[in-house]
Amino acid sequence: MESTSPIRLLIVENQPLAARVLAVLVRGLGYEPVGPAATAADAADLFRESLPPIDMVLLDISLDGDRDGIELAHELRAVRPLPIIFLTSMADESTFVRAKMARPAAYLLKPYDAAALQHALELALLNYTAGQTAPLPAALAEPADVNGLGDGAGLRWNHEVLLSNCIFLRDRGRLVKVCLADIQYVESGDKYCTLVTAAGRYLSRQPLRELALELPTGQFVQIQRGYLVNVTHIESFDEGQTTVVVAGAALPLSRSYRDNLLNRLRLVG
Repeated sequence: MESTSPIRLLIVENQPLAARVLAVLVRGLGYEPVGPAATAADAADLFRESLPPIDMVLLDISLDGDRDGIELAHELRAVRPLPIIFLTSMADESTFVRAKMARPAAYLLKPYDAAALQHALELALLNYTAGQTAPLPAALAEPADVNGLGDGAGLRWNHEVLLSNCIFLRDRGRLVKVCLADIQYVESGDKYCTLVTAAGRYLSRQPLRELALELPTGQFVQIQRGYLVNVTHIESFDEGQTTVVVAGAALPLSRSYRDNLLNRLRLVG
């Protein structure tokens, strides 16, 4: 059901058995594992060379080679911001303080189960698409440096908007990446709406008016109280301009929205 490729997770884990188990778990949750890599150098190469690009990283702090996972996280984020989840069996405070400076989306202690992993993945994606990483638990957060100086332990968390050309929707217990360009139109329902793509239909629990705020106004236009269309998928209008065909579907065009739509299109002849 993908117009979209699955969310791609780079697995960086130096224990072969743990890496295999992790790959099975994430695949079972509907994600696409990439790797695994046992060293920072191998992981950096996979990250840079992977096509389609990596969406997220599951990163063990203890790695083979001369760089650990925390150093690698800084390196990857310098190339391109993305959600990083640290996996570690080290629960000491000094490791945690170093790790949080890399601004991870989550910090998962070993041993973990499938449910804990699923929750970490979903929260990381939701927080990043909302434009910020998850805050630290109060018991673990250090006081902020009121002067903005010091060792950086009180730095604010990242507010970069990632994957701005995609949104994430819940589908049968997992989060699915849907690219905006693939959305043909959105149909309103009772307290929810349906996003229609060539590959399938995705349910959003947001009402249409709220979802519209998440979509670029230069690409998506309302044509009727219950419909929002991607203008790149408009094919034709009927003679009376009361219907618009979008990706083969004839949708109602209300008079109150018609002039706004036609004024924004290039009409010739």
